[in-house]
Amino acid sequence: MHSAENLLGAVSRLLEAERPREAFTLFVEQTEGKDCEALDSSELRALGLVCQRLLPQLLEHHTSWMVNHPAMLRRMLVLLRGAVDARFQAPLALDQIAWFRCLLAISEAMAGRPERVHEELCLARGRPPSGPVPPPNGTFEEQTRDLEFSEGAATAFLRPFFAAYVAFLRRVGRHELANHIEGRVGRLLGLMARDETRPGVVQALFYARGRGGHARFVHVSLTYEPRSDAEATPREEIVYAREAIDRIDTSMKEAASWARAAADACLRRAAYPDGLLERQVLWEIATLRGDAVDLPREYEGGSLALPLAVAIVSEYLARPVPNDVAFTGTFAATEAAEGRVLPVDGIPEKVEHAVKSGCRVVYVPSANAPEIDEHPALGNLVAEHDARVKPVERVDEVCEDLFPPEGSGHPRDVLKDTASGALEMLGVGRRADESQGEPPAHCRHRGHAIAASVLLACLVFLEGWMVYKAFAPQCRPFEAWARIVAAAGLALGAMWVVHALPGATLRHRKRWSWFAGIGLLTAALVLWELLLGTMLPATTAVSHTYNAPPAAGLLKDLFLIWLFAWALPGNVFNVVAALEHLVDRRQFVTARDCLRWNAALEQRMPIRSFYFPWKYGAIGMGLMAALLMGWELQYYGSLESSAPEAYWLTFLGLGRDLLFIAAIAESMIFYKVGVSGVRRVLA
Repeated sequence: MHSAENLLGAVSRLLEAERPREAFTLFVEQTEGKDCEALDSSELRALGLVCQRLLPQLLEHHTSWMVNHPAMLRRMLVLLRGAVDARFQAPLALDQIAWFRCLLAISEAMAGRPERVHEELCLARGRPPSGPVPPPNGTFEEQTRDLEFSEGAATAFLRPFFAAYVAFLRRVGRHELANHIEGRVGRLLGLMARDETRPGVVQALFYARGRGGHARFVHVSLTYEPRSDAEATPREEIVYAREAIDRIDTSMKEAASWARAAADACLRRAAYPDGLLERQVLWEIATLRGDAVDLPREYEGGSLALPLAVAIVSEYLARPVPNDVAFTGTFAATEAAEGRVLPVDGIPEKVEHAVKSGCRVVYVPSANAPEIDEHPALGNLVAEHDARVKPVERVDEVCEDLFPPEGSGHPRDVLKDTASGALEMLGVGRRADESQGEPPAHCRHRGHAIAASVLLACLVFLEGWMVYKAFAPQCRPFEAWARIVAAAGLALGAMWVVHALPGATLRHRKRWSWFAGIGLLTAALVLWELLLGTMLPATTAVSHTYNAPPAAGLLKDLFLIWLFAWALPGNVFNVVAALEHLVDRRQFVTARDCLRWNAALEQRMPIRSFYFPWKYGAIGMGLMAALLMGWELQYYGSLESSAPEAYWLTFLGLGRDLLFIAAIAESMIFYKVGVSGVRRVLA
């Protein structure tokens, strides 16, 4: 039992952790049996926090959940009415009373009690209406008699129900009340419709002897809580959310654990290396029409394993499943990780019910497919309703069908995506909605891509200028500058494409963007050597110590530039892109492990690259810059002072070396910023 001070702190902490459901449940439980006058000052502050912050969040984001908890709604109504009487945040409490009345009316409509709907809505304005409102007449009952309630698609029943009720109010002259109810209930039904199409809601098919087939919607939510090594008692990995009310038998509990194992393995095979690690699955079976939502129900059987596994994957990927798709199938304890779907009972009855209730696609185990062929009438029924029965052998087939990967994986498509990504980074062909949301992953670091590409192009430009002025002044100026600009353009284009490669390969689940970048830069190096090297004479007499041919010196310089380009900017961008990709896909465990610089974990990275701690990289790059400058200064000191080329070699060479150091610094700064951003998310 929380004290009042602890209650305020606990509700605040749960709100900060974005757990409003738990905060609401805790507050209602700890104030049970009290009215507003019995609350002390700390409890009143907790009530104020609930009114100001908690209830608006619940109304906006957890509408369906509140509709399914009428007992807590009624308990809060007692406190809110007391707050109005005590003039404690009265305007806000009056507004929330009206919302709670509408929520209770929706709950009563789902339970098939129109007279209670009328009672709640007559009080929905927070005060009794002027004069009694007559009960709904025969016209209202006639309009709602044939409406069919289907949990998971509740608004298909609720919208015409409340439209008929509002029409009744207008017929009896209660236009002000009708307008008030129409606005509030319409808003709530819109939020419920959003909940019905959210990820993690899947239609499961059941079979009961004597009752035939029937469908229930399974709702799944996931919670992420990192485990500490010191945690002694492992938490339950999959929990039925209504255990205090409903009863599920042993076979269904086992099927739920198999479903979690199958979903976990399916996600890992689909390039989600974390799977369900450190995630708890909360699931429940939707309420039936005619049952009070707090009325206990009993469920048995294991045929919900396949729909539950699909619902888990749907919630994990944040990709909804259409309400007109139904599933049935189970797994085996020893084979759940393989995802092989095993046969279940009552397939003809389940398919018949699903098709008649409007399902467009029904997924069944492959081993049950012959049972459908044995019933020609069932096949005719499926054809008449333009439905499909899809036999499946593994859960991966279902998930690939419902949640197709972003890319085909074909190298041609990867190259096409790389080209379009490079154009998007330039602002060409940008999606129309990009300005309204976060840019694509490959466009997040457009500034770094520009800086790295321009710096590399400038390095090659200065190298070419030095070759021309120091070693090949006999070349015609137009030809020399054309070669220099072409070489710099090749450098810029190659590095730009290297920065676009990770986004394309990640979408297509390929890991070779770093190696492809190395190959691309190697090809560019060969072309650089051909463009610049053919300008050089066979020999020269510039240095009294180093008498290597100019072509060898050029090759050495371009090799250093190439080594820097793929080892630092290219690799750094691949590392940051891979870590951000893991975070975007909520692969927090893998991202956290990869940041620990464990070479054994490199296989779990979505891109082959070399991650290194920033401080070691900074030390290594500093030593490289010092050695480079020392080596170059020694060379410049060996130049023949009488040679006219010595001036250009010293001037342009030092400029190139300083630019090289600037490029190293820019890459290390970007690396620090990129990895720090990932660490902030993981923290």
